[in-house]
Amino acid sequence: MKHSIKTVAGIISCCALWGCSNTPVVDKITLPQDVLASCTVTPATFNSWFASGKAEPNGLVLPANSVAFQHQNNCEFYQWSENMFLWLTSPNAKQYGSENTVFESPLFYDVLPADSTGKRKLQPHAANTPLRMASHVTKNGPNRLPVIIDTKGRMLEVETAESAPKTKALVKSGAGTTVEVDHVSLDNKGAFVFMDKAGKVIQHPQAIIRHKINPKNIVEKFTVGDRSVFLDAAGNQVQTEAGQATGDVLMAQNGSLVYYLTMVNDVYAWFVTGAINGKLTANEFPTTQGALDSIITYAKANNVTLPDSNALAMELKTSWVEASTLPNPGDYVTVTAIIPTYNTSNPKQWIPNGEKTVKMALVGMHIVGSVAGHPEMVWSTFEHQSNTPNAEYRYLDSNKKVKTVPQDTGTGWLFSKDASDKSFNVSHMTNVDKQFNSTDTITADSGFTITPSNTLTVMPWGSAKDSVTNQEDKSSAASNSEIISINNTIRKLLGDKDVRSNYLLIGSTWTSGGAAPTGGVYGVDGTAPGVSIGTSVLANSTMETYFQQPKFSCFTCHSSSVPALNPDSISHIYGKILPLITLHDELEKKKKGK
Repeated sequence: MKHSIKTVAGIISCCALWGCSNTPVVDKITLPQDVLASCTVTPATFNSWFASGKAEPNGLVLPANSVAFQHQNNCEFYQWSENMFLWLTSPNAKQYGSENTVFESPLFYDVLPADSTGKRKLQPHAANTPLRMASHVTKNGPNRLPVIIDTKGRMLEVETAESAPKTKALVKSGAGTTVEVDHVSLDNKGAFVFMDKAGKVIQHPQAIIRHKINPKNIVEKFTVGDRSVFLDAAGNQVQTEAGQATGDVLMAQNGSLVYYLTMVNDVYAWFVTGAINGKLTANEFPTTQGALDSIITYAKANNVTLPDSNALAMELKTSWVEASTLPNPGDYVTVTAIIPTYNTSNPKQWIPNGEKTVKMALVGMHIVGSVAGHPEMVWSTFEHQSNTPNAEYRYLDSNKKVKTVPQDTGTGWLFSKDASDKSFNVSHMTNVDKQFNSTDTITADSGFTITPSNTLTVMPWGSAKDSVTNQEDKSSAASNSEIISINNTIRKLLGDKDVRSNYLLIGSTWTSGGAAPTGGVYGVDGTAPGVSIGTSVLANSTMETYFQQPKFSCFTCHSSSVPALNPDSISHIYGKILPLITLHDELEKKKKGK
């Protein structure tokens, strides 16, 4: 079965008369049309999503009511996800104070990069003001530490060997004593040797892990020249796959870097502000009308109205490329943004040298939101149909017969030069320095220059082949069918004149009954409440490009060693955000009678 189709972008009438040369070929994901209709949306329900009460191309969609969310089966989570994506990307959102999309309106705030203290400000959206994007996305684990993938496929967090600046690292020797590491060298066989300040070899050194969450999955990094070693608490020198480190930088085949932007909505912003100021209870993200009413009241006391508060608390992470580099920019949701520019004269290292304001095209979006009964939040992701080829997967046809879709082919994918190339998902560059600090400089990984890599979606639709993905679907094929089915339905109801029809729901994940996430994956780590369900091994090829593993889920990182639902355990940004208004400012306002 042919799984991808090719279209020629930018064809105009002169091509028919005189012919065209070097016209870019654009590959697209083709969805099986004989799939079992196991997750659909009725036309009446779909019409009710639109502000006008009737579906129309590029029409304004209303948000899903997360307070009244029903969660009796998987499909309702997928319907919620589709509704939210269409709302967020609705154009001409004038009722929200935006001439463009809803997520560009004052309902949303950019989460700015961390300052020198690690704190992050919320930047309110304003009319005719470009968004500000960064060229890298950092993957952190449960301890909020950078992560690597070792040669065994394990995801490990990396702790700095030195406990404080200008101090020496400490290790435990084979004798059980604590020893200061003066330096690390290589012996004549190329093995790492740890030396103490007297110049003696430290026998059987073991890392002294300082962080407490899952310490067995934490390593310390030591560097000699261009080589690094990761040491765990048992004294094992952990080997890593080339390029499999946090801070990877992604580049499209057209030469555009991928840029990223994190946002939260107004409910989230005022929830975290009220919690910091001691005005709101923040044991978990809001999921009830009572919790929402408290946030609304608090915002109103600060002269702020929350117009679509039933959306509850939302986090967005988005990925973008420069629209000017695309042969078909009209097929993308676009925004105006400020992005960093680089001195590109050195193919091994690009150094930032300024900024520019350009039109950017959306290639990926994570939508994370709290809903009734699910304070762990629903984690959904969308991608443009031309991003990457899919690996082989299975689905159920209308007769419930299992069918296999072979791996995609083609050379017209945005993030893959040749879908038949077997060297997929190997990072070429990073923004992380030798001390594992995130920087604005882009450095090529060993053996590479700053160039595009070939990307493959390893587990299309968030399900590992031949696995049971959740408690409702008895096979990967059944799980895939639900996602394919709702994508087919939404596309049919939207019509091909709506730019949003070019985006696909890859999947959504949550926990059974809203249980505190354990970090485990359904089936792989048992079936008890707390493991990820839905499309339980979900990944976005533009944001988890090099972290696609059948044992990783969103909750692998967004959880704690003792399962908990407090927002700081679930969200990596919650505990770093500065309040919109301080308690001091509130008191001053009251004194002045404002």
